[in-house]
Amino acid sequence: MKRITTLIALFAVTLCMFPQDRNIILPQVPSQHNYKDYSMKDKGFWIAAEAEGASSVMQEKPNMQYAAATVTAGYRFNEYIRIGAGLGARVYVHNAELRDPSRRCCIPLFVNARGNFMCKHNRKSVPYWSMNLGGVTCEGFYANPTLGYSFGGLRNNFLLGISYTLSTFKDAGGTHRAYSYFGIKLGYEF
Repeated sequence: MKRITTLIALFAVTLCMFPQDRNIILPQVPSQHNYKDYSMKDKGFWIAAEAEGASSVMQEKPNMQYAAATVTAGYRFNEYIRIGAGLGARVYVHNAELRDPSRRCCIPLFVNARGNFMCKHNRKSVPYWSMNLGGVTCEGFYANPTLGYSFGGLRNNFLLGISYTLSTFKDAGGTHRAYSYFGIKLGYEF
């Protein structure tokens, strides 16, 4: 019995001494010591790509629908304000005999201001606002405010928004008129 007790005591002492004789390897300093993680920066260049589908809302006239894709680039001052410029393509799906049928495609050119309503440092999603002002080739004035939700990190976000578009163009009778559209925007911003 003394032998078993002695072996157990010797085994216990050996186990206590073993962890003290370890070689600890510390992480090495990376060779890219000037590396900057721009995904965490509040300021800098940004780009957004968005797709939109919209329809006019008129009770007594036929409605028109369009699909649009835009790309916007600019400077990010902080997460509450970003200023940029963009262009895109707009295709009218259903002219409803209100527009010139030979002009189904147009190019919007605009300036953009956008930002978040809340700080995004502790949240995965926040509400955002966006405003496009400019003109559309073959048409005229163009305004497109959007309210929506931004999902993702500080810089890389998926965008889902509801937009209102005010656009002026000559109708089939040659009269210059303003038309309103409501739509849904999907996009990605980085």
